[in-house]
Amino acid sequence: MDRDRMLEVGVGLVSRFGARALSLTSVARHAGVARATAYRMFGGRDALVEAIVANELDQLRVRLAEWVDGEDDPAQRLRIRITRSLEYIRGHEALQYVLRREPEEIVHAIISTGDDDGLSLVERVVDVTMQDVTEAESVVLQPNPRAATEFLVRVVYSCMLVPHSAMTDDEVADLVVRAVVR
Repeated sequence: MDRDRMLEVGVGLVSRFGARALSLTSVARHAGVARATAYRMFGGRDALVEAIVANELDQLRVRLAEWVDGEDDPAQRLRIRITRSLEYIRGHEALQYVLRREPEEIVHAIISTGDDDGLSLVERVVDVTMQDVTEAESVVLQPNPRAATEFLVRVVYSCMLVPHSAMTDDEVADLVVRAVVR
């Protein structure tokens, strides 16, 4: 329970003060958890940030499944995932704070620098998304399911980084579906 509360508080603090200001001490204080407990739980700020990202990815996976629940058409499932992901991004207060005030934090997470062994955020979201690709989707995605999913994620992140567009979310989704569905 303390761990979940700390992750929730961490996201809330990022929404108010940004990612750079996030510290294990401040999260522990706002969560009502002893500083020593927080350090035993996470070890340090980097582990806390990683836990927050992992938790957000878990929540995204749940939402992606909920959004397409009951929809059988693979193309429509992709359209829904794209449009709802874009809506979700625009409504995510912590992400919006960082995008407006600390965009380099997001860019660093999205790109693969080759300097470390960690996966980029794009790769991590693709991995999460691939877990729930249905057989019906797999047979229609081109050039293959993983590449199609990566393209979708890259387009969504492009829209996230440059939010103003001449295209609506539905138009973006239609273009992606036309590109990746046979």
